[in-house]
Amino acid sequence: MTGEYALELNRIYDALAEKMSNNNDVAMDEIEESFREAALNCGRIALSKFLSEIDEETPTCSSCGEKMRNHGKREKQIVTLLGSCDYSRNYYGCECGEYAIPKDEKLNVSGTKFTQVVKRVTSQIAASDSFRDTSANLKYLCGIDVSAKEAERIAEDTGAEIIAAKQDEIAYSLTELNPAEPEPPVKIMYIEYDGTGVPIRKQELVGVKGKQPDGSARTREMKTGCIFTQSGLNDEGKPVRDAESTTYFSQIGQLDDFSKLLYSEAVKRGVDYAERVVVIGDGAKWIWNLADNNFPNATQIIDLYHAKEHIYDLLRTIISSETELYTQKRLFYKMLENGDIDGLVKGFSEFPVNTEEQTEKIRIESNYFMQNKKRMQYQDFSKQGFFVGSGVVEAACKNVIGKRLKQSGMMWSVSGANKIAALRCAVMSGEFEPKPQIIA
Repeated sequence: MTGEYALELNRIYDALAEKMSNNNDVAMDEIEESFREAALNCGRIALSKFLSEIDEETPTCSSCGEKMRNHGKREKQIVTLLGSCDYSRNYYGCECGEYAIPKDEKLNVSGTKFTQVVKRVTSQIAASDSFRDTSANLKYLCGIDVSAKEAERIAEDTGAEIIAAKQDEIAYSLTELNPAEPEPPVKIMYIEYDGTGVPIRKQELVGVKGKQPDGSARTREMKTGCIFTQSGLNDEGKPVRDAESTTYFSQIGQLDDFSKLLYSEAVKRGVDYAERVVVIGDGAKWIWNLADNNFPNATQIIDLYHAKEHIYDLLRTIISSETELYTQKRLFYKMLENGDIDGLVKGFSEFPVNTEEQTEKIRIESNYFMQNKKRMQYQDFSKQGFFVGSGVVEAACKNVIGKRLKQSGMMWSVSGANKIAALRCAVMSGEFEPKPQIIA
């Protein structure tokens, strides 16, 4: 082995030294890349030898119970973090027609040419980049040959594994057993969720209502949620999100399925032990129905900025003067921030109206504010040290889902979108941890 290493390293060393001795310029980039390639080549040589020398036991046929016959060694090429390398392993067969390659099973490469760590690295990159860029980055950064289609298949398989694990967690969360109390204890747990459209292939949008002029859809709604915690306030008395406490989850599917996922994630994070639970969202009825069903004791807060948008839209319908609009906006925003919803609605009713559209707008918005009165006690919420905005989940819709699944030209199957979203949420939540593979 020493000779093989030396031969490879000396080859690079001598080539660079000769080039420099002839007064040729050699960039540091070239030197680094050359020795990196030599190091990888040495690593591949050693890895191939090491894998080839791993002991194998003669397997027993799973059908007839007899010891299998060794049909000799065969080479296999696999893609590792060091690049492609070959190793030899025994091929076994039985008269009943069964065959086995025990070393492939031991190395967890049966039916694939990629090692598990390569799959995890590929999945990690594919959680942030397109499959084409994933392929290019693996080649440039690691010297690994993984095509865009292979990257897609690997990432989706990983996403499917994450979804399966989530289903197990959902089943567990519905039992009487609760996870252990988290350490340190959760003072305030925030739960936020919303929806964002993801572009879906036409064949999977048949019959789906959308916002296109003809009533058709280009997207399906991916419901996205996040959970984070708060332990205290800053020096200015403002709430502070605990560092690295935010986890994400998402799904295209039935509302009941998302409800189960939502509840399961909250149970996993210790919702049953939290001193306070706060749900923040916009005015969509489905958000509050899920909150009532899953977290009946939680404090419910309408996102302050969504509430302000409702006020602004109403004032825009009624007031034409920009100066008057600015004055009235400040007045009504102040009432809202003070939690004076009765005064807000009374103020709406005192506006002079000239059209049926204005009358209807006042009626709709008045109902909206009165129905959500308890969720708009912002002055009281601030005194309790709560956040009153749903910016975390809105950022999640843009940065966790949008940046990966809504890039230019992307069109997903529902299954593919769910798998990649599950993978990205796991990575962004810090839950995509390496699982060491033990080779005994």
